[in-house]
Amino acid sequence: MEQLKTRQFAGIDLGKNAVRLSIFDEGPGEMAEESFPLVPDEKDYISAGIDLVLKYMETNQLAWDTFQEVNFSMEDTDPDARRALARILGESFTKYHRVNVITRFRAFVEYVFHQERAVWDRNTMLLEYSGGRLSCIFIEQIRRARQRAYRAVLSEIDTTEYDIQEDSPELDLNFSRMMKNYLVKHPAHIIYLTGEGFEGSWMKRTLNYLCAGRRVFLGQNLYANGACLLGMGMVPLMEEGMILMQGPEMVQHTIGIISQEAGRVHYVPVATIGKEWYNTGGTIDIIMDKSQKVEFFYHNSRENEMECSSCEIRDLSGRPPRTTRLHIKVDFTSPTSGVILITDMGFGSMFPATGKVTVFPFHLIT
Repeated sequence: MEQLKTRQFAGIDLGKNAVRLSIFDEGPGEMAEESFPLVPDEKDYISAGIDLVLKYMETNQLAWDTFQEVNFSMEDTDPDARRALARILGESFTKYHRVNVITRFRAFVEYVFHQERAVWDRNTMLLEYSGGRLSCIFIEQIRRARQRAYRAVLSEIDTTEYDIQEDSPELDLNFSRMMKNYLVKHPAHIIYLTGEGFEGSWMKRTLNYLCAGRRVFLGQNLYANGACLLGMGMVPLMEEGMILMQGPEMVQHTIGIISQEAGRVHYVPVATIGKEWYNTGGTIDIIMDKSQKVEFFYHNSRENEMECSSCEIRDLSGRPPRTTRLHIKVDFTSPTSGVILITDMGFGSMFPATGKVTVFPFHLIT
């Protein structure tokens, strides 16, 4: 009997010092990890990183078309970096699978919420120590009710106050002191450590303190793992907009309209939070009533505030109520701005579509 094939996903983290590859096989639930260091100060690190992954794939006789999805997390996700990656991959790469590009911030959040509930149902922290800089992603529960909500925040930790120097014999002592003060304000039950700064055997006092009543993990493939697990689909909490991500490139506003069904008013999201602005968008079709305006409601998830903006649809006179169908498409051009495209779809042969497109820019208040 032929062995049943299971889905496989790949995650690739493109950093300026190393590229990391993770492969997840859904059948046995196993994650394979590989890491490839780059030449220091490599200018074309994206191309160099992809070349190393390709050589590894060829050496191990792995084919891209065996993966259902290949996702990338990147240290730098500015438009130039994303365009460079797309150019290197080429159009033929996307013929076999979907490809997503996400920030490292989102990659870690994806990793956490794809774990068992015991991990993400408590405060979780990632500490990245690299190049003398220390950053933190803190995931905390912000609403303890029947439907719980979570917030993920990225911040830099000022190490100068504690005289943190990598070559200092007092590094371990000073680092443990800093962590004691930091964790008083940011209590975490599970802590992940990543970055070359945590490598070596200097963390005796620090680890003793961090491990006291907490679960601590050290791993260098966390971002690649998160990008890999994204292939399994969004977790329900993300789809429901119950995870607020306060990190780079992330959208924090839901854009929607008000709809009436069976006499009840409903807020219908068109574009929701939980993704980078360049991965965020949405479409919906609506039927116009007596009004010649479409009202859009912008919900600021961070501040829990709602604002409304009206767009007037012109040149559609002479049609009775509910005989005009509009196609609405939301596109973001930054985390807080974008355009809404409203296309007249008409109403069958009685009122043919004009194809007229109304462009409605939006600028969200943070």
